[in-house]
Amino acid sequence: VSNGNLLAILNRHYQDLTCLCFTDDSSHFLSGAKDCLALVWNLYSVLQAEPSQIPDPRHVWSRHSLPITDLCCGFGGPLARAATASLDQTAKLWEVSSGELLLSVLFDVGIMAVTLDLSEYHMFCGGMDGSIFQVDLCAWPVQRDRTFQTERENGKVFKGHRNQVTCLSVSTDGSLLLSGSPDETVRLWDIQSKQCLRTMNHKG
Repeated sequence: VSNGNLLAILNRHYQDLTCLCFTDDSSHFLSGAKDCLALVWNLYSVLQAEPSQIPDPRHVWSRHSLPITDLCCGFGGPLARAATASLDQTAKLWEVSSGELLLSVLFDVGIMAVTLDLSEYHMFCGGMDGSIFQVDLCAWPVQRDRTFQTERENGKVFKGHRNQVTCLSVSTDGSLLLSGSPDETVRLWDIQSKQCLRTMNHKG
């Protein structure tokens, strides 16, 4: 970044990239693409590789069946958990260190955005229909495969957007959720009550 020099070119995805994110310590980064794959890269390995060689990703996550739309990394560096969202109507939670799939949640719409709160008690997923779904990561009994049934998940859906939700962010204290959409609004939500506190209009 300081001098603009190109350090590496990685050609491991088969279709267009859709999202990138770093772990909080910048030791690893994740890439998601239309080829349904999410790859975990060790940054040191990428930077130390010979220019003529393409380093292997640390993990290849291939459990999605349609393009990946968003990625999110929690805290903990290489020990963090990461979430992936996809048009296949699922959001998945992974362990970065082992590459293990921890949780897969099936929705009734494609998922365009995903984020975790700071404590990683909840995962928030933005749907193509404008809904935002709150998934409890501490639910008991523990199930690796879950189905989010909107009509039964009372109090865990945010409604207000008129178009797909494309970006999400949770405040550091876990009380507020910010969402953006092509409906030309950004909305600020109170997580506990699911009420929209403020709507900010924008163009584009």
